[in-house]
Amino acid sequence: MSTDGFGAGHAAANGPAGGARVWFEGEVHNLPELRAELNLAGDEPAAQVLLAAWQRWGERLGEHLDGVFALALADAERLLLVRDASGLRALYVDRQQPGGPWFGGALDARVPASDAQREIVPAALHEYLRLGDICAPRTIWRNVSAIEPGVPWRLYGRGLHPAADGAPARTPAPAPSFDAAVERLDALLHEAVARRLGDAERPAAFLSGGIDSALICAVATRCTPRPVAVTVGFEGEGFDEAPVAARIAGHLGLEHRVLRFGRSECLAAFERLARGMDQPMADPATMATLLAFEHCREHFDVVLDGTGADEAVGAMPPRHARLAVGVGSLVPQPVRRALVALMRRVPGLAGYTPLLDFEHPAEVLMRWKGFTRAEIEALCAEPVMLEGTAFHRTFARFARGAHYERYTALYGVMPGDRLTQAARLTGLGVRYPFFARDVHGFLRQLPTPWRHLPGQPKRILAALLARYVPREIWDRPKQGFNFPLHDFLAADGYALVRRHVLEGRWLGRGILQADRVQRHARQYMGGERRLMFGVWALVVLGAWLDAHEDVAAPARRA
Repeated sequence: MSTDGFGAGHAAANGPAGGARVWFEGEVHNLPELRAELNLAGDEPAAQVLLAAWQRWGERLGEHLDGVFALALADAERLLLVRDASGLRALYVDRQQPGGPWFGGALDARVPASDAQREIVPAALHEYLRLGDICAPRTIWRNVSAIEPGVPWRLYGRGLHPAADGAPARTPAPAPSFDAAVERLDALLHEAVARRLGDAERPAAFLSGGIDSALICAVATRCTPRPVAVTVGFEGEGFDEAPVAARIAGHLGLEHRVLRFGRSECLAAFERLARGMDQPMADPATMATLLAFEHCREHFDVVLDGTGADEAVGAMPPRHARLAVGVGSLVPQPVRRALVALMRRVPGLAGYTPLLDFEHPAEVLMRWKGFTRAEIEALCAEPVMLEGTAFHRTFARFARGAHYERYTALYGVMPGDRLTQAARLTGLGVRYPFFARDVHGFLRQLPTPWRHLPGQPKRILAALLARYVPREIWDRPKQGFNFPLHDFLAADGYALVRRHVLEGRWLGRGILQADRVQRHARQYMGGERRLMFGVWALVVLGAWLDAHEDVAAPARRA
C-alpha cells in the first residue's frame, strides 16, 4: 500500500519499524505506563511505543492512550487513522490521490500546486450555512474526509471503514456513593492536571466565570509553580465574566491576567483566520480565542483549559427546547405554521412561538441558527437535505423524551473547531484535563443524578468546586464565552459586511447566488436581526473564499 501521508513536509514523528510506519501529531501523557504495560525497555521513542500498542491492542489502541492526538499507522497491508475522542487535533484523508491515499493534520497542506482547483461539496456548504460549521466526516472539499473523533478508521483500497477490532480499554470502577465519586474525581483531576503541567516552567490556565475552568484552576493551585489565571474579557453587560473570574482567582491566590481586545485587534485576527483556517467556521468567539492563544504563546509554555467537562458531564436543554422537541414536534407542520401565525398576532402568546416555530425539532437545540432550509435553497439554487449532517443524525438516535442524553451527545457535533484551529495556527501548548482518559471515562459512566439534577447542573463538578471556592463567589448563571457579534458587524457602517458580502470578489464565482447573498446582507443592515448569524456566516465564508481563490472552485451537485 502506498502511504503518501508519511512523505516529507508533514510535521510528524515518522518511525519505520519492521516495515510499519507512524505519523503522529499531539501529545500522549501516559507513555511511561504504556512502556511498562507493553514490556518495553523504558526509553523507546513515542513512535515505537505506538507501534507496539497497535500490535497489542489492534485498532482499539486509541482507547489506551491518554492525550489529545491524531495518529496514522501503516504496514504493507493496512492503514489505520485515529483521532482521540476530544477531536481537538484534526486528521484528514484524501482517498483519490494518484499513487495512494493522502492524510494530514491540515487541509491547506493537502492542496499542492499541481491541483489547480478543488471542488466544494454542496452538502458541506449547506451544513455550514445552517450550523456555522462542517462536522466530520465531511469537509468542504470533494473526496477529502475528516476522521471522526474517537472512531478509528481503516483504509482498504480507496474505501474508509470504521474499525473496532482488538481489546477495549479498561472501564473505570464505579464509585459506591456520590461523596465517594467526588473524592475519586478530585484524585483523578489532580493526577490529570499534574501530568499535563509536567515540567512546565511558565504555566497558565484559562479562567472564565464558570465551574469547569474554576475547578481546573482550583486543582492547579496544588502544583508548583502555580499557573497564572488568564481571562478574556468582553465589553458590555451580559458578555463580561472578568469580575467573577477575578473573585475566583483572588480566593485561590492566583495571579490574574485579564485580556481585552479592541476592534482593530479582532479585525486583524479575522484576517489571519481567513487565511489560515482549514475551512470556513463561524464561531464568533474564534477571533478572541486566537488572540488569547497568541498572547499565551508569548508568555507561557503550557496552558490548561476546562473544555471537555460539558461532553463528559452533559447538560439538560432549556425548558422551551424540551417542550418543542417533546410536544411541539408532535403537531403536524402545516398546523404549527398556522398556530405560529395566530400566536404572533396575540401579544400574550407571541413569546411562545419558539415551541412551534421550526421546520425540524433539531433546530431548537442548535448553538447558532444560520439560514433556514428555504433560504439555503435560494442561496444555492438547489434542493437541500440537512438530515445527513452529523447534527441531525445524532439527534435522530434518541427517543423523543431522552432530552438529557440527546443534548449531551449533541455537544460532540456542535460547532467547536475554534480551539483546534487557534492551537494549530499559534502552536500554543494547550492541555485539557477533562479530556484525560480516566477523568472523562469516570465522569461518563456515573449515574445521571450524580452528573445532573433539576436545578443542579454539573452536580458533581459543583460539589467538588465548593470544596475549594465558596459557592457565593461562582454559583450564578453562566454567560458563556460570548462575543458581542452585532456590535462587531455593525461598527463602521457595517464595513465588514460591505467588504466581504456586498462587495466580495467571491460573489462572481458562482458558489452562491449573488443577488440572494446581497439581499440578506441588506435586510440585516436594515434592522432584521434574525439574520445576524447567517450574515456572519457569509462574512466568514466570503473572507475565506477570497483568501483561497486558487483552490476553491464553484460547487456542483453530486
